[in-house]
Amino acid sequence: MKKILLGGTALAAAALVAMPAFAEDNAVTSGLKMKISGFVAWEAGLIIGSSDDDRDREYDFNSNGRLQFDISNTTDSGLEYGARIRMNNVNRRQDVTVDRQYVYLKTPEMGTITLGDSPQVAGDFGYFFAPDDILNSPGGYGDNLDGNYRYGGGDFFSLDPTYHSGLDKSTSIKYSSPSLGGFIFAVGFTPVISDTKNLSNGTQGRADLFDGGQVFENAISGGLGYEGEFDGTSVKVRGTASYANGIDNHWDLETYSAGGQVGFGGIVASLVWVGTPSGFGAGATDKNFDTVGFGLGYSLGALNFGLGYAYTWADKNNDLEGSSAQGGFDLKDNHVAAATVNYTLAPGLNTYAEVIYEIQNFRKQDIGGVTVQDDNSWEQAVFQTGISVAF
Repeated sequence: MKKILLGGTALAAAALVAMPAFAEDNAVTSGLKMKISGFVAWEAGLIIGSSDDDRDREYDFNSNGRLQFDISNTTDSGLEYGARIRMNNVNRRQDVTVDRQYVYLKTPEMGTITLGDSPQVAGDFGYFFAPDDILNSPGGYGDNLDGNYRYGGGDFFSLDPTYHSGLDKSTSIKYSSPSLGGFIFAVGFTPVISDTKNLSNGTQGRADLFDGGQVFENAISGGLGYEGEFDGTSVKVRGTASYANGIDNHWDLETYSAGGQVGFGGIVASLVWVGTPSGFGAGATDKNFDTVGFGLGYSLGALNFGLGYAYTWADKNNDLEGSSAQGGFDLKDNHVAAATVNYTLAPGLNTYAEVIYEIQNFRKQDIGGVTVQDDNSWEQAVFQTGISVAF
């Protein structure tokens, strides 16, 4: 009898598995594709020399990670749609930072509409840095100039107009055109930009609508560019313009960029100018800031090299302080240079070494006939090396 009961139970289970699912049981997301990517990285850093001698030690370790989820599908009519969620600072020390969260709709004929927290047009169209096309460097680990400056510096130079404008901290709507004979354009709009990302993003709603923290409102940005290839030489040129109204005691934002990049036979070179007549430092000053940035990358397969240099100069009486300059304010100019070598040990496994040098020069200041600051500068060189696994 026991055998009969067991056998009957097995047959019933098999029948349930074999039965077709009812319509209401079908997954709504049937057909969607999902991709999970990210990295985990470890780094060691040593301050070779610095004018800041107040640190307890001149070396440290750092580690971090990222998780990114991409969902996409294409309908029979040719509409591609999808979403992205990217989580940075996936580590034991910090709250996870969600810095990408958006939906997109795309057709080959009409272009792409992006809705949510995504890179702004000024970043999409204004960023030129050749080492990024060569180095296998995730999230600031071996990214040459485009690093995280964990040991100080990086306060003033801009490789695109979003670096010190606050434009990257917003929920927006963006349209990007398809390529029209190599020409492309994009426009974007966001109602409000906050001084911290967690004010304008998150599950608790828009705290910055009511509780302060606003920097700009009604931010509009646009970009125009051309991309093509001629006898094996790739060419890319683009320009951007962005404007926003300053609020809560912040200056209006006005920023522009123009740049180009050329690649041939494993060598890529880039040049970019970023000009901000008003609103630099997330609306902290109405004085003009300009940066010219140069990048060079060279690939030998698994072994890759990157060189970067950026020069920034600013108008008088900007009164901006460097985070590491021991009281220095009113920037005169800033030089930063980096050299990076990256080696791919195995698929997804990369190691690197780099040296970053920076000097910030500040003006002499007289207030009411009293010298409150003599000519001041901050200088530092850092060596960094590390390893990462990207997936």
